[in-house]
Amino acid sequence: MTEPPPPPYTTNLSKAQGLVPETLELLTIWQPGMRATELKDLVKQTGALGRATDTRITDVVSRGFAQRYLIDGGRPAAWLKQLVDSGVSRSALHQILFVYTARHNPVFHDFVTDVFWRKALSSTGEVTKEDTRDFLERAAACGRIAPRWADSMMERVTRYLLGTLQDFRMIGENRHGCRQAKLPVVLAETLLFLAHDLHFHGVEDRNIPAHPDWKLFGLMPADVISQLEREAAKGHLQVQNAGQLLRIEWKHPDMEHVIDALTH
Repeated sequence: MTEPPPPPYTTNLSKAQGLVPETLELLTIWQPGMRATELKDLVKQTGALGRATDTRITDVVSRGFAQRYLIDGGRPAAWLKQLVDSGVSRSALHQILFVYTARHNPVFHDFVTDVFWRKALSSTGEVTKEDTRDFLERAAACGRIAPRWADSMMERVTRYLLGTLQDFRMIGENRHGCRQAKLPVVLAETLLFLAHDLHFHGVEDRNIPAHPDWKLFGLMPADVISQLEREAAKGHLQVQNAGQLLRIEWKHPDMEHVIDALTH
């Protein structure tokens, strides 16, 4: 069975980048079952996004929040709201929002895994605008951007890729065209949330450590197994690792119980 071709890149980031404070604000007023149109109306009624224009509200709610968190019956939004209400650390929330943003924007996912980590671990530890533009030009050459975006859009997405990294505190401010990388260290809450998320979506135990999302944190399969074993010692799950055979005993029946265990 042949693998499906990778999805083409989109310009979605030009309308919605990291949206970290906006997402946290929307989670305070969103209720399970609420659709994007209802959420937009509520934002306008409550002024939840301050003085945002109608266009900005549409971009934040419809292109950002809804497409990332109201998928799968709204379960991601419900889980995030539970995390917020349970008082999980802001750092863990940032990391989980980072994963969802990268999942919905393959151009950002691939930029992080293919460019950010390579540059972050280089001798200078810097990510430049040229690195970003080169990444997009290579993507266009291999058909991920087809038809090729206009130069003005290539320039905009270049800026927005770097802006999204900055939203998630992965690079510093622009200094003479360079931005110093800040390596994210995956937190225990993030590790367990992501592992259970993959499990509840039907990923087999043996395939979980090799899932592409771990590369967002620079983790290889052996790193994932090692960190899962560390968390197993704390009682969150059980890991049996025998070379090519990996078996995980999941102690919680759903994500709601996982979040409750992580935050109490």
